[in-house]
Amino acid sequence: MAQISTILAALFCATAPLASIEVQESKIESSQSSIKLGREMVSSVRASYANGEYNEFFSEMDASYKDADLSGLIQMRQKEIPVEFQDQWEQKFALLQKERNSELLNAITDKDDSLFAEKVRSLAATISTPEQEKALSRLNSFIVMAPNTGANEDENTLIALDLEYEYKLLHAELPMSDVSPQKMKEYQLALRMEKMDKMVEASRNFQDLSLKQAVGLSKANLDARMARNLDGADLNAIVKGKVKASNDTEENVYTIISSYQGQFSDLMKELDSANR
Repeated sequence: MAQISTILAALFCATAPLASIEVQESKIESSQSSIKLGREMVSSVRASYANGEYNEFFSEMDASYKDADLSGLIQMRQKEIPVEFQDQWEQKFALLQKERNSELLNAITDKDDSLFAEKVRSLAATISTPEQEKALSRLNSFIVMAPNTGANEDENTLIALDLEYEYKLLHAELPMSDVSPQKMKEYQLALRMEKMDKMVEASRNFQDLSLKQAVGLSKANLDARMARNLDGADLNAIVKGKVKASNDTEENVYTIISSYQGQFSDLMKELDSANR
């Protein structure tokens, strides 16, 4: 049976800007114009997705999922998490994130228009309304639920979709000899776009109107959240020592991010211990 820490990690990956599950980390150099902001990459993938350029890849994922052994993923979803526990964790996480974002914005100047500063602003930006945050919280709760354990058939539909795309996203992270790291990032983003579209399509027939609304609210800022995650992953790669700081501003940003990553980790351990 899954440990609370495993569940928290899943929720962390779903909500945190620095979640490694979103994208593979990439090198960023402030002077290298070829590195794009997250929003630029998401916009490019969105256009390719609309043109059907990932359809062959989607078909391959469908075939893989059809023959997949999901017992391991389902077993990880057997641990029931009280609503109060998730609420407590999310509130503490949101507070830490707010504090971190404030420090990050204070670390750069308004006149700094470098790529590095733009990525910091992207990571620290407020991109969700309170209503969207509430909607995301409800949808994120399905990450830890086993098939057919929802409160109604509408929830079960979304749980099934979440399980399907958890498998596909993990499968798409596996090394492929003929696929570049850049293309793998694109596939991850495209899968999230397809998942959301399937959720929206399924929700058209929902009897649970509040859940239908939650899906719509989540859809509205999906691209903004993916863009922020891309920028956060770049900065996280720097924190892990893959790129050296070139000035005091960068060093200060790295220190802030590293400090709060430690606090996020401590929070997960604290709540895990409190709920055993």
